[in-house]
Amino acid sequence: MGFRLRNKRINISFEEGHEYHGLEVSLKGLSLGDFLELQGIGEVDNSTLAAQLKRFAESLIDWNLEDETGTPIPPTPDAVYGQDQDLMLLLATRWMQVLQGDVPAPLEQPSPDGEPSLEASIPMDTLSSPLAS
Repeated sequence: MGFRLRNKRINISFEEGHEYHGLEVSLKGLSLGDFLELQGIGEVDNSTLAAQLKRFAESLIDWNLEDETGTPIPPTPDAVYGQDQDLMLLLATRWMQVLQGDVPAPLEQPSPDGEPSLEASIPMDTLSSPLAS
């Protein structure tokens, strides 16, 4: 039985207080060859902004983006090209940063247990010195 490799998934979200807080985007990772091409050091130089945005649009898996009326916007390349340029450039930049290892992907949620460790409950006060006899 061999190791079954799962496709990498990159999730992008924004911290509380950010203009795009609440937006959640999932994208595919890249093969090494595709990544190198986007960096301009592969067999094909796809390091232009246009090529990177095209690859970003093709890598989109899902998002919770809606238009002004609340209608969900499909996660398709055509829909990407129809959106606000600042938002799409920001998303593509974050995606590239995660691919490059510059920004860690969001961590899994912490354990819901929430109990402190046993070690944290052990008193650490200095014991009194023994009385002289």
